[in-house]
Amino acid sequence: MKQLLRILMLGYVLAGLPACAKPLTYSAEPIEAWVIDAATKKPLEGVVVTANWQLEEGTLGGNVQVGQLMVLEAVTDKSGRFYFPAWGPLKVAKGHLVSEDPQLLIFKSGYQSLRLSNQYTSDRELRLRPVRRSDWNGKTIEMKSFRGTSEEYARHLSFLHTGINSIFYRDKCAWKKIPRMVVALDKQETFFRNAKIYSSLYSINDLPNNECGSPKELLREFML
Repeated sequence: MKQLLRILMLGYVLAGLPACAKPLTYSAEPIEAWVIDAATKKPLEGVVVTANWQLEEGTLGGNVQVGQLMVLEAVTDKSGRFYFPAWGPLKVAKGHLVSEDPQLLIFKSGYQSLRLSNQYTSDRELRLRPVRRSDWNGKTIEMKSFRGTSEEYARHLSFLHTGINSIFYRDKCAWKKIPRMVVALDKQETFFRNAKIYSSLYSINDLPNNECGSPKELLREFML
């Protein structure tokens, strides 16, 4: 009985993993969407949007992150539009894409931030499809003004910190791929710090100053 149980458990694990005989290859379709104020329905300019295609591996306890296949960044224009170009094909050495393919992180100071991903599916064939697309392509995304206190806003933005952490996982220099988001969060964190409000947001001073180069020097052009 124990031997049968081990076999069944092994089969369960293997069923959730992509075949390793041939490396997976992924491409992504372009993403175009619009961001508007939820109350006025007017377009929001200057919203920072990041997109990351997160690689994961299957385990008995679920999926675990192993890194990023691609990370991109955009800012909305006067019409509220942001755009990410198509990319690929890229071969994957480890892991596979699941529902954060991509994850979209959307931030504008004074608004409720958003963390969007694709609808999760347990269908193995869909999860391993070579060409990825975003559920949010072609959509209009509404952002709500934050109505609470500054302390409540700092707590609200903690989930955005979690999303950024997933981008930085195992990549000390990942901040160079999302410079506008890093600068925007640094400004927000500076506001909280000056108001003596605790915040978990990233500050430029928190970034590693080693083989990646000087964050202050490399991000200078985005601070204007």
